[in-house]
Amino acid sequence: MSHFTLDTPMKEIEAQFPFSRVLLQSKFHLGGCQKCGYEPTDSVQEAAEKNSKHALSVLQALNAGLEEMSQCEISCEKVKMVLDAGISKCLVIDVREPWEFQVCHLSKSKLLSEANIHLLMDEARLVDLVVIVCHHGVRSLNASLYFRQQGINETYSMSGGLDRYAKTIDPALQRY
Repeated sequence: MSHFTLDTPMKEIEAQFPFSRVLLQSKFHLGGCQKCGYEPTDSVQEAAEKNSKHALSVLQALNAGLEEMSQCEISCEKVKMVLDAGISKCLVIDVREPWEFQVCHLSKSKLLSEANIHLLMDEARLVDLVVIVCHHGVRSLNASLYFRQQGINETYSMSGGLDRYAKTIDPALQRY
């Protein structure tokens, strides 16, 4: 994982770190509205200076967020190993829409809904590992960060989602 620099364009940051805008808005009131906005081509330095923010503080927050995000991910290969080993103390949670779940899903995965979130949260507290999946790995990353904020630290987002899993691990898994 490479870290950002003061010269890194904001569009590159947003591509590598999907939650960068939320982080910047919450910590610095930067990038969330027209008044505090920045251009995609602005560097970290330029975005900070346009909004009278300390550029090094912004950069440190972005790199810390990127690091936290990377610690919340698990590779498709590792998920396959866990599933093949039949680890009973693992919970696989799918955060996609019901129609997506119907198209394809990992065996033994449970679809998260508003109605069952508290049940799955309770179940997650009883297992050794929680793997959260979605289509491309962005929604699941957001959910894994949320579960970690709730004290369920061994929660991971499957990097690349079910689409990557189907491409690299199980081509029989239907893609959409």
